Amino acid sequence: MSTETSASSTRRQTAVTRRLAKIREHADFPAAESYTPPAEEDLDRASNAVRGGLVLLVVGAALVALGATSVFGGVPGIVAGVLALLAGGHFAFHGSRRRSAVLARPLVRVCALVADRRSETSPTWLGGRTIYYFTLQLEDGETGEYRYPGRGTQDDLLVKGLTGVAFLRGDTLIAWKNIRV
Repeated sequence: MSTETSASSTRRQTAVTRRLAKIREHADFPAAESYTPPAEEDLDRASNAVRGGLVLLVVGAALVALGATSVFGGVPGIVAGVLALLAGGHFAFHGSRRRSAVLARPLVRVCALVADRRSETSPTWLGGRTIYYFTLQLEDGETGEYRYPGRGTQDDLLVKGLTGVAFLRGDTLIAWKNIRV
């Protein structure tokens, strides 16, 4: 890298850092920083797995109890109950592990600038699923790419050059509050 290119890059980084520092001085910053983002997709999936697992555990226990009376099926009822208990335990256990893994990463609120964006769409049996990736320049000078699951047509996507407060958990962009400076 030449000295001119390096100096230009440093000036650009300093300008971005100064611009991001202005976010904290903006009148909308306290409200944006105190915002509580909605539950993220990974947390929702984990909670659904735990709930589904608990329902299967209850159904399995009921089938085993009713099967043991032989009024409601005998051995087939007991076998179905045991299978439901095993499946329920599996879903509840893995869902709670996933939830713990998500919550182990802290929710970070940071001033940021959208430097770039890209998307990947994959087919699903219901149509398609789009994951967006935003390259963010953070107020501490770091730059990183964060995944953002598409949330449908009601979601207003970020554009290059936008500034605001990013809500990050690990490598996932949970939410964004615009603050124009």
